[in-house]
Amino acid sequence: QQGEVVGPATEGTHQGNRLKMLFPGNKGHVDCSLTKLTREKPPPLPGGHDLGDQLYYTGSNQTFESGDKLVHGQQGEVVGPATGVHQGNGLAVLFPGNDGWVDCWLTWLSREQPPPLPGGHELGDQLYYTGSNQTFESGDKLVHGQQGEVVGPATEGTHHGNGLNMLF
Repeated sequence: QQGEVVGPATEGTHQGNRLKMLFPGNKGHVDCSLTKLTREKPPPLPGGHDLGDQLYYTGSNQTFESGDKLVHGQQGEVVGPATGVHQGNGLAVLFPGNDGWVDCWLTWLSREQPPPLPGGHELGDQLYYTGSNQTFESGDKLVHGQQGEVVGPATEGTHHGNGLNMLF
């Protein structure tokens, strides 16, 4: 949305690196970072999505230090392009119950509700590992008899589509 420059931001740390902007429909000005403003219309959002699109999160459950969460199967609203490592390949999505948006890879988002988890399992199910002990390059381990929680579908390798992502 195109706005009008009202003047430089004058408060605290915003001074010198933000502008006061007036956007249609707003009652007052908003301080905007210079890095978030351009004279040209921004490119379309990745994946052909639009602001306001309602998308489902298809990845595994995650909780961030802020307390915000990603929950497999939860629907959220597209609020803009993703930034940082997700830039160009992701979207900023606002999910119910979160204080702010979360940057999500396009591959973790769908217009359709994700299918049920393999084996009829549900998020939060407590399952036991019955295989042999394993240690991974990361230092993570699987221990025979260890109990873990189902946090989503397997998303990598040979388990994609027929396995579960577990938190042990």
